[in-house]
Amino acid sequence: MKIAESLTEIASGVPSVVTLGNFDGVHLGHRELFRRTVQRARELCVQSVVYTFDPHPLKVLAPDRAPLLLNTPAEKVRLIEASEIDLLIQVPFDVQFASQPADAFVRDVLVSRLNVQHLVVGYDYAFGRDRLGTPDYLVEQGRRYGFTVEVLQPLGADGRPYSSTQIRELIAGGQVSEVVDLLGRHYTFEGRVVPGDQRGRQLGFPTANLVTDKEQLPAAGVYAVEVRSAGRAHAGVVNIGQRPTFGDGATTIEVHLLDFSEDLYGRTLRLYFFKRLRGEHRFAGPEQLRQAISADVLAARKVLDEHRVIPYWEYLSQEDQLSV
Repeated sequence: MKIAESLTEIASGVPSVVTLGNFDGVHLGHRELFRRTVQRARELCVQSVVYTFDPHPLKVLAPDRAPLLLNTPAEKVRLIEASEIDLLIQVPFDVQFASQPADAFVRDVLVSRLNVQHLVVGYDYAFGRDRLGTPDYLVEQGRRYGFTVEVLQPLGADGRPYSSTQIRELIAGGQVSEVVDLLGRHYTFEGRVVPGDQRGRQLGFPTANLVTDKEQLPAAGVYAVEVRSAGRAHAGVVNIGQRPTFGDGATTIEVHLLDFSEDLYGRTLRLYFFKRLRGEHRFAGPEQLRQAISADVLAARKVLDEHRVIPYWEYLSQEDQLSV
Protein backbone atom coordinates (compact mmCIF):
# COMPACT_ATOMS: atom_id res chain seq x y z
CA MET A 1 0.00 0.00 0.00
CA LYS A 2 1.26 3.45 -0.91
CA ILE A 3 0.80 6.18 1.71
CA ALA A 4 0.51 9.87 0.83
CA GLU A 5 0.24 12.78 3.24
CA SER A 6 -0.71 15.30 0.55
CA LEU A 7 -2.28 15.20 -2.89
CA THR A 8 0.94 16.49 -4.43
CA GLU A 9 2.57 13.14 -3.63
CA ILE A 10 0.33 11.15 -5.98
CA ALA A 11 -0.09 11.08 -9.74
CA SER A 12 -3.09 13.08 -10.89
CA GLY A 13 -5.90 11.51 -12.88
CA VAL A 14 -5.34 7.81 -12.10
CA PRO A 15 -8.80 6.17 -12.12
CA SER A 16 -9.90 5.24 -8.61
CA VAL A 17 -12.56 3.79 -6.37
CA VAL A 18 -12.56 5.89 -3.20
CA THR A 19 -13.94 5.72 0.32
CA LEU A 20 -13.93 8.68 2.70
CA GLY A 21 -13.92 8.88 6.48
CA ASN A 22 -12.00 9.13 9.73
CA PHE A 23 -12.16 5.38 10.47
CA ASP A 24 -11.15 5.51 14.14
CA GLY A 25 -11.25 1.97 15.49
CA VAL A 26 -11.42 0.31 12.05
CA HIS A 27 -14.49 -1.61 13.24
CA LEU A 28 -16.59 -4.02 11.21
CA GLY A 29 -18.54 -1.21 9.59
CA HIS A 30 -15.32 0.40 8.38
CA ARG A 31 -14.02 -2.95 7.21
CA GLU A 32 -17.11 -3.40 5.05
CA LEU A 33 -16.44 -0.01 3.44
CA PHE A 34 -12.89 -1.13 2.67
CA ARG A 35 -14.08 -4.51 1.38
CA ARG A 36 -16.54 -2.91 -1.01
CA THR A 37 -13.92 -0.38 -2.15
CA VAL A 38 -11.38 -3.09 -2.95
CA GLN A 39 -13.98 -5.33 -4.60
CA ARG A 40 -15.32 -2.59 -6.88
CA ALA A 41 -11.81 -1.38 -7.76
CA ARG A 42 -10.86 -4.88 -8.88
CA GLU A 43 -14.03 -5.15 -10.94
CA LEU A 44 -13.17 -1.88 -12.69
CA CYS A 45 -9.40 -2.61 -12.86
CA VAL A 46 -8.56 0.68 -11.09
CA GLN A 47 -6.84 1.59 -7.83
CA SER A 48 -8.58 1.45 -4.44
CA VAL A 49 -8.18 4.56 -2.29
CA VAL A 50 -8.90 5.42 1.35
CA TYR A 51 -9.02 9.18 1.96
CA THR A 52 -8.78 10.06 5.64
CA PHE A 53 -7.49 12.74 8.02
CA ASP A 54 -5.10 13.33 10.88
CA PRO A 55 -5.75 14.46 13.54
CA HIS A 56 -9.38 13.66 14.28
CA PRO A 57 -11.48 16.69 13.16
CA LEU A 58 -12.85 17.34 16.65
CA LYS A 59 -9.32 17.74 18.02
CA VAL A 60 -9.10 20.82 15.81
CA LEU A 61 -12.68 22.12 15.76
CA ALA A 62 -13.83 21.30 19.31
CA PRO A 63 -10.97 20.00 21.48
CA ASP A 64 -13.17 19.86 24.59
CA ARG A 65 -15.42 17.35 22.81
CA ALA A 66 -12.69 15.39 21.04
CA PRO A 67 -12.83 11.64 21.78
CA LEU A 68 -10.00 9.48 23.04
CA LEU A 69 -8.91 7.63 19.92
CA LEU A 70 -9.18 3.87 19.60
CA ASN A 71 -6.15 3.63 17.31
CA THR A 72 -2.76 5.25 17.23
CA PRO A 73 -1.86 6.63 13.79
CA ALA A 74 0.47 3.67 13.20
CA GLU A 75 -2.24 1.14 14.12
CA LYS A 76 -4.73 2.81 11.80
CA VAL A 77 -2.29 2.60 8.90
CA ARG A 78 -1.55 -1.09 9.57
CA LEU A 79 -5.22 -2.01 9.74
CA ILE A 80 -6.07 -0.17 6.53
CA GLU A 81 -3.11 -1.76 4.77
CA ALA A 82 -4.33 -5.17 5.96
CA SER A 83 -7.54 -4.55 3.98
CA GLU A 84 -5.52 -4.62 0.73
CA ILE A 85 -6.13 -0.97 -0.09
CA ASP A 86 -3.79 0.31 -2.83
CA LEU A 87 -3.45 3.94 -1.72
CA LEU A 88 -3.98 5.59 1.66
CA ILE A 89 -4.23 9.38 1.56
CA GLN A 90 -3.94 10.77 5.08
CA VAL A 91 -4.07 14.54 4.87
CA PRO A 92 -3.55 17.01 7.73
CA PHE A 93 -6.84 18.30 9.09
CA ASP A 94 -6.90 21.97 10.02
CA VAL A 95 -9.35 24.87 10.10
CA GLN A 96 -8.63 25.76 6.49
CA PHE A 97 -9.41 22.23 5.36
CA ALA A 98 -12.64 22.21 7.41
CA SER A 99 -13.78 25.42 5.72
CA GLN A 100 -13.41 23.99 2.21
CA PRO A 101 -16.79 23.92 0.43
CA ALA A 102 -18.10 20.46 -0.40
CA ASP A 103 -18.35 21.26 -4.11
CA ALA A 104 -14.69 22.32 -4.23
CA PHE A 105 -13.61 19.03 -2.61
CA VAL A 106 -15.64 16.99 -5.11
CA ARG A 107 -14.39 18.97 -8.10
CA ASP A 108 -10.74 19.47 -7.15
CA VAL A 109 -9.99 16.30 -5.18
CA LEU A 110 -12.36 13.51 -6.12
CA VAL A 111 -12.78 14.35 -9.80
CA SER A 112 -9.66 16.25 -10.94
CA ARG A 113 -7.02 14.63 -8.75
CA LEU A 114 -8.36 11.12 -7.99
CA ASN A 115 -10.45 10.62 -11.15
CA VAL A 116 -13.06 8.84 -9.04
CA GLN A 117 -15.08 6.21 -10.89
CA HIS A 118 -17.01 4.94 -7.89
CA LEU A 119 -17.37 6.31 -4.36
CA VAL A 120 -18.21 4.25 -1.27
CA VAL A 121 -19.49 6.08 1.84
CA GLY A 122 -21.41 5.30 5.00
CA TYR A 123 -25.02 6.37 5.43
CA ASP A 124 -24.11 9.01 8.04
CA TYR A 125 -20.98 10.48 6.44
CA ALA A 126 -20.73 14.24 5.92
CA PHE A 127 -17.86 16.57 5.01
CA GLY A 128 -17.02 20.10 3.95
CA ARG A 129 -18.06 23.48 5.30
CA ASP A 130 -21.23 23.19 7.38
CA ARG A 131 -21.12 19.42 6.69
CA LEU A 132 -23.06 19.87 3.47
CA GLY A 133 -21.29 16.96 1.77
CA THR A 134 -23.91 14.34 2.65
CA PRO A 135 -24.49 11.03 0.83
CA ASP A 136 -27.47 12.55 -1.04
CA TYR A 137 -25.26 15.45 -2.12
CA LEU A 138 -22.59 13.03 -3.35
CA VAL A 139 -25.14 11.10 -5.39
CA GLU A 140 -26.14 14.37 -7.10
CA GLN A 141 -22.49 15.24 -7.75
CA GLY A 142 -21.92 11.76 -9.16
CA ARG A 143 -24.62 12.36 -11.74
CA ARG A 144 -23.03 15.70 -12.59
CA TYR A 145 -19.45 14.44 -12.97
CA GLY A 146 -20.07 10.87 -14.12
CA PHE A 147 -19.13 8.71 -11.13
CA THR A 148 -21.34 6.29 -9.22
CA VAL A 149 -21.95 6.40 -5.47
CA GLU A 150 -22.59 3.46 -3.15
CA VAL A 151 -24.08 4.39 0.22
CA LEU A 152 -23.68 1.60 2.78
CA GLN A 153 -26.68 1.37 5.06
CA PRO A 154 -26.26 0.75 8.81
CA LEU A 155 -24.47 -2.48 9.64
CA GLY A 156 -24.31 -3.85 13.14
CA ALA A 157 -24.97 -6.47 15.76
CA ASP A 158 -28.23 -6.77 17.71
CA GLY A 159 -29.85 -4.15 15.52
CA ARG A 160 -27.39 -1.41 16.51
CA PRO A 161 -25.00 0.14 13.94
CA TYR A 162 -21.30 -0.41 14.44
CA SER A 163 -20.08 2.70 16.20
CA SER A 164 -16.69 3.99 17.35
CA THR A 165 -18.51 5.87 20.12
CA GLN A 166 -20.13 2.69 21.41
CA ILE A 167 -16.78 0.87 21.33
CA ARG A 168 -15.15 3.69 23.31
CA GLU A 169 -17.90 3.51 25.93
CA LEU A 170 -17.52 -0.25 26.33
CA ILE A 171 -13.74 -0.06 26.68
CA ALA A 172 -13.94 2.85 29.11
CA GLY A 173 -16.29 0.66 31.16
CA GLY A 174 -13.92 -2.31 31.12
CA GLN A 175 -16.18 -4.40 28.87
CA VAL A 176 -13.34 -5.52 26.63
CA SER A 177 -14.88 -8.89 25.80
CA GLU A 178 -17.97 -7.21 24.34
CA VAL A 179 -16.10 -5.14 21.75
CA VAL A 180 -14.91 -8.21 19.84
CA ASP A 181 -18.29 -8.44 18.08
CA LEU A 182 -17.97 -4.78 17.02
CA LEU A 183 -14.29 -4.69 16.06
CA GLY A 184 -14.09 -8.20 14.64
CA ARG A 185 -10.97 -8.69 16.76
CA HIS A 186 -9.74 -8.25 20.32
CA TYR A 187 -8.94 -4.76 21.54
CA THR A 188 -5.21 -4.27 21.67
CA PHE A 189 -2.48 -1.77 22.35
CA GLU A 190 1.28 -1.64 22.17
CA GLY A 191 3.60 -0.43 24.93
CA ARG A 192 7.30 -0.10 25.65
CA VAL A 193 8.73 -1.67 28.80
CA VAL A 194 10.32 0.84 31.18
CA PRO A 195 11.85 0.44 34.66
CA GLY A 196 9.42 0.17 37.57
CA ASP A 197 9.67 0.04 41.37
CA GLN A 198 10.02 -3.78 41.56
CA ARG A 199 7.00 -4.17 43.86
CA GLY A 200 5.58 -6.95 41.71
CA ARG A 201 8.82 -8.90 41.98
CA GLN A 202 8.78 -8.48 45.74
CA LEU A 203 5.29 -10.00 45.79
CA GLY A 204 6.41 -12.97 43.70
CA PHE A 205 4.80 -11.70 40.48
CA PRO A 206 7.34 -9.69 38.47
CA THR A 207 5.70 -7.17 36.17
CA ALA A 208 6.70 -5.21 33.10
CA ASN A 209 5.76 -1.53 33.34
CA LEU A 210 4.49 -0.16 30.04
CA VAL A 211 4.16 3.27 28.48
CA THR A 212 1.86 3.55 25.48
CA ASP A 213 0.66 6.09 22.94
CA LYS A 214 -2.84 4.59 22.99
CA GLU A 215 -5.40 7.18 24.08
CA GLN A 216 -8.41 5.01 24.96
CA LEU A 217 -7.36 2.63 27.74
CA PRO A 218 -9.67 0.13 29.40
CA ALA A 219 -11.13 1.06 32.78
CA ALA A 220 -8.94 0.62 35.85
CA GLY A 221 -8.77 -3.01 36.89
CA VAL A 222 -7.19 -6.39 36.23
CA TYR A 223 -7.50 -8.11 32.85
CA ALA A 224 -6.64 -11.45 31.26
CA VAL A 225 -4.47 -10.69 28.23
CA GLU A 226 -2.37 -12.37 25.61
CA VAL A 227 0.99 -10.64 25.22
CA ARG A 228 2.96 -10.75 22.01
CA SER A 229 6.54 -9.72 21.42
CA ALA A 230 9.08 -10.61 18.77
CA GLY A 231 6.70 -13.11 17.18
CA ARG A 232 5.99 -15.00 20.41
CA ALA A 233 2.74 -15.15 22.37
CA HIS A 234 2.42 -15.40 26.16
CA ALA A 235 -0.47 -15.60 28.61
CA GLY A 236 -0.60 -12.64 30.97
CA VAL A 237 -2.41 -10.54 33.54
CA VAL A 238 -2.34 -6.74 33.38
CA ASN A 239 -3.29 -4.18 36.00
CA ILE A 240 -4.28 -0.71 34.84
CA GLY A 241 -4.75 1.87 37.57
CA GLN A 242 -3.27 3.80 40.47
CA ARG A 243 -2.23 0.94 42.81
CA PRO A 244 -4.40 2.13 45.72
CA THR A 245 -2.85 -0.39 48.14
CA PHE A 246 0.40 1.58 48.01
CA GLY A 247 -1.20 5.00 47.65
CA ASP A 248 1.01 6.07 44.74
CA GLY A 249 -1.70 7.94 42.84
CA ALA A 250 -0.02 7.73 39.43
CA THR A 251 -1.72 5.65 36.73
CA THR A 252 0.39 2.68 35.66
CA ILE A 253 0.15 -0.29 33.29
CA GLU A 254 1.78 -3.37 34.79
CA VAL A 255 1.70 -6.73 33.02
CA HIS A 256 2.75 -10.08 34.47
CA LEU A 257 3.60 -12.77 31.94
CA LEU A 258 2.71 -16.25 33.14
CA ASP A 259 5.51 -18.86 33.17
CA PHE A 260 8.04 -16.34 31.88
CA SER A 261 11.33 -15.16 33.38
CA GLU A 262 13.26 -13.29 30.65
CA ASP A 263 14.37 -9.66 30.86
CA LEU A 264 11.83 -7.44 29.09
CA TYR A 265 13.37 -3.97 29.56
CA GLY A 266 13.28 -1.94 26.38
CA ARG A 267 11.06 -4.41 24.54
CA THR A 268 7.79 -3.53 22.85
CA LEU A 269 4.81 -5.64 23.92
CA ARG A 270 1.37 -5.85 22.34
CA LEU A 271 -1.51 -6.72 24.66
CA TYR A 272 -4.75 -8.36 23.49
CA PHE A 273 -7.55 -7.89 26.03
CA PHE A 274 -9.80 -10.89 26.72
CA LYS A 275 -11.71 -10.18 29.91
CA ARG A 276 -11.82 -7.89 32.91
CA LEU A 277 -11.24 -10.08 35.97
CA ARG A 278 -11.98 -7.47 38.64
CA GLY A 279 -11.90 -3.79 39.39
CA GLU A 280 -9.04 -2.10 41.18
CA HIS A 281 -9.19 -2.55 44.97
CA ARG A 282 -7.33 -1.27 47.97
CA PHE A 283 -6.02 -4.20 50.05
CA ALA A 284 -5.02 -4.19 53.70
CA GLY A 285 -1.41 -4.97 52.87
CA PRO A 286 1.04 -6.81 50.60
CA GLU A 287 -0.05 -10.31 51.69
CA GLN A 288 -3.69 -9.70 50.83
CA LEU A 289 -2.62 -8.22 47.51
CA ARG A 290 -0.41 -11.24 46.80
CA GLN A 291 -3.35 -13.56 47.43
CA ALA A 292 -5.54 -11.52 45.09
CA ILE A 293 -2.92 -11.65 42.35
CA SER A 294 -2.66 -15.43 42.77
CA ALA A 295 -6.42 -15.66 42.23
CA ASP A 296 -6.13 -13.35 39.22
CA VAL A 297 -3.51 -15.61 37.65
CA LEU A 298 -5.70 -18.69 38.09
CA ALA A 299 -8.69 -16.89 36.60
CA ALA A 300 -6.62 -15.62 33.68
CA ARG A 301 -5.31 -19.12 32.91
CA LYS A 302 -8.88 -20.39 32.69
CA VAL A 303 -9.99 -17.57 30.39
CA LEU A 304 -6.98 -17.86 28.12
CA ASP A 305 -7.20 -21.66 27.94
CA GLU A 306 -10.79 -21.37 26.69
CA HIS A 307 -10.28 -18.64 24.09
CA ARG A 308 -7.89 -17.59 21.35
CA VAL A 309 -6.88 -14.22 20.00
CA ILE A 310 -8.97 -12.96 17.11
CA PRO A 311 -6.63 -10.64 15.18
CA TYR A 312 -7.42 -8.65 12.05
CA TRP A 313 -7.00 -11.86 10.12
CA GLU A 314 -9.05 -11.50 6.97
CA TYR A 315 -6.27 -10.57 4.57
CA LEU A 316 -3.19 -11.39 6.62
CA SER A 317 -0.48 -14.00 6.61
CA GLN A 318 0.27 -15.71 9.92
CA GLU A 319 3.43 -13.62 10.31
CA ASP A 320 1.52 -10.37 9.82
CA GLN A 321 -1.14 -11.42 12.32
CA LEU A 322 1.42 -11.20 15.12
CA SER A 323 1.92 -7.48 14.58
CA VAL A 324 -1.57 -6.16 13.81
